[in-house]
Amino acid sequence: VGVEKPDGTFAYGARGEFATGALPGILATMRKETSGESSQDLILSDYGGEFFDNRAERRIVMMDALGHIVWHYADDKAPLAGSPMRSVVVQPNGDLMYMLRRCCLRRITPLGEIADEIAIPPGNDWPHHDFLPLEDGRTLYIGRYFFAFDDSANGGDDETTARVDAVNLYDPATGEIERVWDPMDFWDIRDPDQRLTWDPDKPDWLHMNSLSASPGGGYILTLRNLNQIISVSPDFRAVRWRLGGPGGGFRFPDNSDNFAGQHTATELPNGNALMFNNYARAPASEGGAIHSRALELRLDFESATAVKAWEFSPNRKMRAPLASSAYRLDNGNTLVNFGTSEDAATIPIAIIEADARGREIFRLETIDPQTAAALSRGPYRYRAYPGPKSIMGEMMLRPPRR
Repeated sequence: VGVEKPDGTFAYGARGEFATGALPGILATMRKETSGESSQDLILSDYGGEFFDNRAERRIVMMDALGHIVWHYADDKAPLAGSPMRSVVVQPNGDLMYMLRRCCLRRITPLGEIADEIAIPPGNDWPHHDFLPLEDGRTLYIGRYFFAFDDSANGGDDETTARVDAVNLYDPATGEIERVWDPMDFWDIRDPDQRLTWDPDKPDWLHMNSLSASPGGGYILTLRNLNQIISVSPDFRAVRWRLGGPGGGFRFPDNSDNFAGQHTATELPNGNALMFNNYARAPASEGGAIHSRALELRLDFESATAVKAWEFSPNRKMRAPLASSAYRLDNGNTLVNFGTSEDAATIPIAIIEADARGREIFRLETIDPQTAAALSRGPYRYRAYPGPKSIMGEMMLRPPRR
């Protein structure tokens, strides 16, 4: 117990020591290295992997400013395979809500007790990737449904079934689910000009992977398979703008400002769009290799142009082909999660905090060659977030790094 004095030093009261148990599962074999110091008291993330023998580990982890694991939770109450953890949200009362793809939305207490569950069986409108709790107690979530149609005009099968992503609204008072935004109301899946990444053997039209609230009202949706970000109105009846991809309403004067395979698109208070750009191409003068970066674009509606306002790309280029995230912090820094790597056994994944000038101030790298050999996918972090100030109301102290 202690307090920080005006001169920045700490005055401590009673002292004590206690020993915690060993970290379990994939947390026990994970090796990590840190440099710099995070501006956040806690960093919140998921951490998981799927094994070849049909087991899976799904964990929520909180780390302190020095990279120490101070809290973790394992979800072992879902189907072992096919239900990776997606999106974690801290509730006002300290509970944590998260999504299990193809399963449900769950809310747990800091003690790890399941306080609530929204179970949605596989089929039409099953949840995946992201959700957004609303102030009135209802929840918006990305739901997937299956659409059968004749695609022979595009060289496909006359009996094609595609996966389509929509936005659904769950009302706990009634238990009802309403599909509030459906891309079919705006575009035609049969139109080849409204497709981009299309696998005829496994048609996945949009692959929507993030849903966030716009500061001015409305919502921002990330359509990975179209390399596109869209803004929809608060009532979901209009698409206000499309950035990138087919039908995009902005041109890129500098083509290197374009993006692909993006995750966690958000609209900042200044109207700029922030995202994790999974597939960025280096200039030809630097070899043209693909790497990943956090990217902020300034949208000019008069000239209909999108121009880079800020970016973070590590000096040692990294590539995160899947997942990953970028979130702007209240202090103006950005928390960037390179959540996957091209070779999990030899290349670490990393959480990095970058400042407004694009300089790295904190890095946490983790690697687990031992476990990676047994995994069909992972280890990976889908997202990393600025965490709460405390877990259960504790006063978080920040002694100097030793």
